[in-house]
Amino acid sequence: MRRLQPEDLLLVLGARPPTDVGAWLRDGLRDAVATGRLEPGATLPSSRTAAAGLGVARGTVAAAVDELVGEGVLESRPRSSVVVADLDRRPRGAAARPAGPGPGAERPASVGAPDPALFPRAAWARAVRDAMRELPDAELGYPDPQGLLGLRQALAAHLRTARAAPVEAEDVVVVSGVAQGLALLGEVLAGGGSGRRVVVEDPASPGVVAQLRDSGLEVVPVPVDDRGLRTDALPDAAAAVVTPAHQFPLGVVLAPDRRRELVAWAQDGGRLLLEDDYDAELRYDRQPVGALRGLDPERVALLGSVSKLLSPALRLGWVVAPAGVREALVDAKRRADLGCSVPEQAAFARLIADGAYARHLRRARLTYKRRRGLLLDALARDAPHLPVEGVAAGLHLVVRLPDGDGEARAVSALRGAGVPAEPLSGTSAHPGARGVVVGAARVQGTAVPRVVQILRSAADGAEARA
Repeated sequence: MRRLQPEDLLLVLGARPPTDVGAWLRDGLRDAVATGRLEPGATLPSSRTAAAGLGVARGTVAAAVDELVGEGVLESRPRSSVVVADLDRRPRGAAARPAGPGPGAERPASVGAPDPALFPRAAWARAVRDAMRELPDAELGYPDPQGLLGLRQALAAHLRTARAAPVEAEDVVVVSGVAQGLALLGEVLAGGGSGRRVVVEDPASPGVVAQLRDSGLEVVPVPVDDRGLRTDALPDAAAAVVTPAHQFPLGVVLAPDRRRELVAWAQDGGRLLLEDDYDAELRYDRQPVGALRGLDPERVALLGSVSKLLSPALRLGWVVAPAGVREALVDAKRRADLGCSVPEQAAFARLIADGAYARHLRRARLTYKRRRGLLLDALARDAPHLPVEGVAAGLHLVVRLPDGDGEARAVSALRGAGVPAEPLSGTSAHPGARGVVVGAARVQGTAVPRVVQILRSAADGAEARA
């Protein structure tokens, strides 16, 4: 394989900026590898040669190369040089580490993850201190598997106001995030056996589909269009998992008539609706859409968490459960882990009661709306031919692309640039449309032009191949 010269690097890096040459070198090499402009196996010049040819300090070159080797973008071979890695041949899950907020970004973020820098550290610290000072000694034994009463009361009050959902403390089961809530409800539905049919949206989160199947359930995909789940295509099934407020990944809202038809389907067959309240409170164009649970509390289980609004690290969520499944759900939670951490439940209850949670939500909405606006403006200006969907809410958006090759290149390049991205085709049981699900929560400042350039290049390359 050929040995690269400094002039080869200059061709892919572009003009040297007057400042921050380390970022120019590091980010430019990462992007060139991810997009294939530096071919796998090509040998980089020595740090001394590269530094002289690029007009930068040798230490700057060495630091950039060391970081990219750590990410897996480059490979250091014993008694040899540094070569460009073959990203397509890396083990599954070994994608390049995103260049997030410094060396603490130890794993790739999901496309729906929030910006961890927005976590309200001071407010959370106060909530922990105050909650622990007031927590009775009796609460420091084994927890109630249904959840701390104080948190269930606080959540019920919040959900009545924010989600227009009929909720009382007795309806709430505290879980370790929506993922566990779905797993426990899947266990209840399966009843320890297999063959129970559950409707899922198509497209949908691959993780949700896999989780339901792991519970022994048969998953039946039903198409989604620009008005949400196709209720005219609903089959016979025991339940349906839906994201009516902000569908993943397309971002559409379930239309009012379809909401009624879906609930009628559940009522007619004694079925259960699992309402994943995905991104419901992160709406930018209007007030959040009311929860589906408001139409029939006995048929709808409402699932939510703090993963998008505070941090996924807290592992706190809830299921507002219909009376018919509540006891079985609490039993499943007891068997799973005996209950969630009491100190964190108490702190979250305090955060809600003090109004700090509501204040944080308002600040987060404004921040994400501003960042999304900058990205959408740049796409409209510099890539107006690219269809963009799901822009009114949430932490991700969908950019359509002409073909699968462009989709794969865009996903690889975005991940290489530190932007969470997933192929749209990977979210559907019947992949046809191609595109990229882009995690937009951390895209800001100088990252915006790079994201647009990657997407535009992927689309233009697809058109050139056609």
